[in-house]
Amino acid sequence: MTASTQHDPINLWYTRCGAATASALAIRKQWLQAEFSQGGTVLHSLRDSESLEIRNSHYHHGQSGMFREGGNIPPLWAKGQQQDTVVVAITWLDEYQGIITRKGSGIETVADLKGKRLAIPDHRDAVIDFQRGAAQHGFATALGLAGLSKDDAQFVDIAAPSYDLQEGPRQERTSYRHVELEALNAGQVDAIFVRFARGYQLSQHADYHQVININELADPLLRVNNGTPRPVTVDRAFLNRHPDIVARYLAVLLRTAKWAAQNPQEVLSLLLPDQTRQTELSIADIVGSHGKDVHLAFTPKLSEDYILGLETQKNFLRDWGYIAHDYDVRDWIVHEPLQAAQALVDAQPDLTEFSHEIAA
Repeated sequence: MTASTQHDPINLWYTRCGAATASALAIRKQWLQAEFSQGGTVLHSLRDSESLEIRNSHYHHGQSGMFREGGNIPPLWAKGQQQDTVVVAITWLDEYQGIITRKGSGIETVADLKGKRLAIPDHRDAVIDFQRGAAQHGFATALGLAGLSKDDAQFVDIAAPSYDLQEGPRQERTSYRHVELEALNAGQVDAIFVRFARGYQLSQHADYHQVININELADPLLRVNNGTPRPVTVDRAFLNRHPDIVARYLAVLLRTAKWAAQNPQEVLSLLLPDQTRQTELSIADIVGSHGKDVHLAFTPKLSEDYILGLETQKNFLRDWGYIAHDYDVRDWIVHEPLQAAQALVDAQPDLTEFSHEIAA
């Protein structure tokens, strides 16, 4: 690897999923932007690009210089498409995953799912239908707990709308449609898989019965799904050219995780989604989804348990037909950038000083 040279500015792209990542916290606090505003680099938001192909790099990872922290199905799939990316860190933040039915349906336990109609979203225009994969994994986990397989239930495809499909400015959602919930309410299916704070909120609703909260399972590998664990990825060519920049990016995440551990209430506020007024989520829903100790869960690591979680998800996607070319997850991981990032943090351990610098 060679360090960056000081010539033309280096274009960097950041993208993240939702709010529950170290990257999202750093972006909302403007710390990531400040780190790369000192000259030599230009930081771009992927979602602000007017190029659909660049925005779709969030899924297929085709844009060089893009840092991604978020749901694992797109990067695992992209690697299976032989996209030459690397994992430079992993975070593990548990999230609500549940299966709900209509109250009074007679479905009380996961064993009662045998022979039932289970909703699976079908986003046919998606680059990679990660929501479909998440639902399949959630149901597969639940069925397995009762000694059942996918052949013991009926998976029902529910057509789901895609958005942001055209060149030009990103098409923002003006409303949110939960097509699986609509199908459940209409009696077209017997059970649906739900996630995140919105899913937790539904599980508490008087009209629905929670069959299982997968997030309560003691074995962390049974809690693996699209949102857990979350790899931090970048393309290998960029890492080889600019290892120092990758280390600086990861150092921001490490410092952000330290700050989060000391500021639990502000973290909860920051985890409310951008469309809070539309979703009407509350802090209680965030805690219900992620747990009261969520502020302690943002530290990027490459520990054995985190790697094993990523392997578990890759193997599920391979077995369910999402991985075109199988690969060894451990060969995908590069350890040196996170080690270099930790050295940067050790050299500047004062989080208060870091906060003042980036606010200047």
